[in-house]
Amino acid sequence: MSLFEKQVAIGSGAGTDQIWTLDGAACDETLRAESEGAAKPREFRHLCTTFLTTLSCFGVFFVQGMIIARILGPMGRGEFGSAIYFPRDILLYAGLLGGFEIVNSYAKKKTSDAVALKYSAARLGIFSGAVTAIVAAILAIVVFTLVPGKTYLIPVCLLCCVFLPFEHIQLNVSAVDRGKESYSRYNFNRFIFALAFPVLVIIAFGFNELFQTTEQDSLYKGFDGRLGISALSLMCVIFVLSRVIGLLPTLRGMNLITTFKSWLAGRIQEKSRTDELDVPNVGRLLTEGRPYALSMFATELFERLDIFLILALGTIQESGYYFVAVPAAALLTVAPNALGVFTFNAGADPTRKVTLKEGVSVMLGLTTIQILGTAVFMFIIPYLIVLFYTDAYLEAIPFALWLLPACAMKGYLQAVDGYLKGRGKPLIGVWARVLSIFVMCAFVWLVFPKYQLISIPMAACVGQALSMLIITVAVVRDIIEPRGGNIAFTAGGST
Repeated sequence: MSLFEKQVAIGSGAGTDQIWTLDGAACDETLRAESEGAAKPREFRHLCTTFLTTLSCFGVFFVQGMIIARILGPMGRGEFGSAIYFPRDILLYAGLLGGFEIVNSYAKKKTSDAVALKYSAARLGIFSGAVTAIVAAILAIVVFTLVPGKTYLIPVCLLCCVFLPFEHIQLNVSAVDRGKESYSRYNFNRFIFALAFPVLVIIAFGFNELFQTTEQDSLYKGFDGRLGISALSLMCVIFVLSRVIGLLPTLRGMNLITTFKSWLAGRIQEKSRTDELDVPNVGRLLTEGRPYALSMFATELFERLDIFLILALGTIQESGYYFVAVPAAALLTVAPNALGVFTFNAGADPTRKVTLKEGVSVMLGLTTIQILGTAVFMFIIPYLIVLFYTDAYLEAIPFALWLLPACAMKGYLQAVDGYLKGRGKPLIGVWARVLSIFVMCAFVWLVFPKYQLISIPMAACVGQALSMLIITVAVVRDIIEPRGGNIAFTAGGST
């Protein structure tokens, strides 16, 4: 029997004490051990490559943030961060409507045709991206109209909303590769997607030197000024264009025109090709993804609430300092973010149950790493900000120091909550974060008169700590409880 046949055999006998072969004959329990032993080196290799890719992507984001901050200055950095806040920070993942998780789950089950599933995922991305762009535009108009002095940001924010359908397609299609454990393709595509924006920024603003006529010309008044638009508007145009270009590697072997036509045809025909191939259509994905959509919205609102409070209570320049502090502190989320891919798959895997020893070992190990990382970065982050962002951003240092423990706990939550999502229990994370949102707002309301804006990252620490406690207890309880069936996870279900 080949290794593939053994893996199929294990999958068909999940939750029982025996393994069943393709012809129905019972095999010895040693078959499971043999297959698991062969899979462990591969899983470790995938974990390492995914971690390195995540680290590389974060390096790209860090350099990207440094370039933007240096080009635009504190005021311009605050304007750009405000412009992309609603479409990218709040609604990018929440607007997926649970598509990423549910597509990943279908791919993980290996019962659907991968190519057909990608087309279905792309159709969902077109729909969710368009809807999310409209919602983001409405929110931007309402909020920036109500907040004094920020109405002028509405046009650039509307421009940034255009990128959403393209990134939703990229995320949903990549979910198929992740679920199918095609990690080489998955990691390559997301790295290229991340790289597109900073490369285009360097190319565009690098040409600035060609247009300078005097030493007094600056990046802010050079190349972009010759085009008749501001540096902020040019940056937003490049941001949208980078999403279009970055999407191309993900769509290798696909035809978006065909995807759009088949989506329209699928709404008319009674029975589409996706039904014949056991591939979910857009309506089915939306229905089954609702628990994940709610979970993601609660997560994004909770994790970005501090930025919203900064936008509402601070000036544009103070927002610029905060937007610099966030990526500097987010270094502590790199390793847990990579681990989250595998904790989700561990929870969704119907062939084995995570033991209490394994779960506690992972959580304790991750906690230790995050504590040590926080201690190290507390010492070096003031120097990093001055080195990479110049003295103009000294006021970002207090924000960054308070954000470090918050980001350490955020990283822990990303990894541990992935297991609950894989188990089909995303609503636990929803309620934990909803409670934490109320706690954060109450904390800021109480201490803001004394500590002013620094009370916002302090509140983020309090909220993350509360969510961390609730979700850790939920994971331990889930591990202890018997699964009670041969399939622990069903796409879109909530146990």
